[in-house]
Formats: sequence, structure tokens, C-alpha cells
Amino acid sequence: MKVILTKDVDALGFEGTIIEVKDGYARNFLLPKNFAVVASVGNLKTWENEKKTRERRIAKDIENANKQRAELEGKSFEISAKCGEEGKLYGAVTAQDIADAVTAKTKIDIDRKKLVLAEPIKTAGEHKVMLKIYKDVKAELTVVVIPEA
Repeated sequence: MKVILTKDVDALGFEGTIIEVKDGYARNFLLPKNFAVVASVGNLKTWENEKKTRERRIAKDIENANKQRAELEGKSFEISAKCGEEGKLYGAVTAQDIADAVTAKTKIDIDRKKLVLAEPIKTAGEHKVMLKIYKDVKAELTVVVIPEA
């Protein structure tokens, strides 16, 4: 079944893309959650008419994402955590902890799902974390885990 994506879907593509998916996937997941619409003749005409508006919005989103990247890169974010001997944490620093630290320091609200941790942070010290701000706009954050006394 051919569908037009109305929202970005991680495994499929970006908003406005026309793709071919299996019927069940479209009927049971994409269409009920409003991630896509059926690529009928009427929907294709509507999609073409809204193309310029969508392109302007995407350009504005990319510009905002680049501004956020400029604000976030080069800054370090400190998180204190309970630590045992040799700098090993009792738990782990989660993506939500990092998102909260970024929000507290910069007033930029980021989604924890956009943080990419190569592995869980379980030691004190400095760690690099990737933040996917928008499609191809990424920022590398420095997270410093400070042992609590």
C-alpha cells in the first residue's frame, strides 16, 4: 500500500515522503496513529499543494536546530551521583538525568529519546553524549559525572 507520511517515523522516513508499506502495517499502525495517509489521488494533490509550506517549515526547523546546536556544543553539564570505590556509580546516569541537567542549565527543553548513549554511564568522570536535534542536525554534549560525598 502506498502512503504519505504525515510525521517523521524512525524506521521509514521523514514527513511528506511517499513510501510503499505492507497493508497490515499501514492499517494497524500508521493510519490509526495518524503517522500516514493513504496515497490516493486527492491526497497526492493536497500533498503537492502543501509542499511549499512544508519546505518553509522544515527550513525554519533546521535553522532553529542549528541555533540550539550552537548553544549546546562546547558546554559541559554536571551531574552528581552516588559513587563507590574507584569511581563506579551505584546505579547509572540515564538519558532523563542528562535531559534534566541540560534543561536546568540552558532552559532548552530536550527530549530524552533524542539522546544517544553508546553505553550506560556507570563511572564518574567526563563522557560524550550525542543529541539528535533534528534530522541531520546533531550536537555532541559533554557530561561530567561528579561523585557525591
